[in-house]
Amino acid sequence: MRIEDFYQWQQHPSLLAALALLVSMMIFFVFKQQIRQAWKNHRTQSFLKGLANKQYKQLKCPDGLGYHYTIDHVLLRPNGISLLVYNKFPGKIFCAENIDEWTQMLGQKSYRFKNPLYDLDCKIKAVKACVPDVDVDGFLFFDQQTEFPKGCPNRVIFKDNIPETLMRSKTKVQKPVLAAWQKLGQLGV
Repeated sequence: MRIEDFYQWQQHPSLLAALALLVSMMIFFVFKQQIRQAWKNHRTQSFLKGLANKQYKQLKCPDGLGYHYTIDHVLLRPNGISLLVYNKFPGKIFCAENIDEWTQMLGQKSYRFKNPLYDLDCKIKAVKACVPDVDVDGFLFFDQQTEFPKGCPNRVIFKDNIPETLMRSKTKVQKPVLAAWQKLGQLGV
């Protein structure tokens, strides 16, 4: 391309704008699914950040065996502390509270995985060991990519069924809970 050709393009800004729009539309069309998924992930993360009055992300808590658990979200409630583990399992999940393995269906294929409630229970016990005088509970959070056609345990939550106790509250936090919260903060995030 010669310099004179470039100057001719500059004289037609509407042609340049149309070309830029065409290229943008092609990029959007090619990456539409990835863009849509990235937007949904961003909205989910923003939603999770808005839970509870205070929260720690990626809290490292000792497991009692010389290692540590990393907990996705630790939420401060007025009368206790809640753990929230974010699971990204697209497709249909078939599960129950007390079975060893859950099943994920992606199309016609099925995949078994360890019941994540067992890991959640271990994390709850580890946090309780650090702050024994405070109520500690936990939930598994699944995003919009997951369906539970046969139902799910009570400790499995979604954006549409968040317990009221995990939402922001104007209720004053009890002093022992606040002291426990500060102790957890010293563990490191």
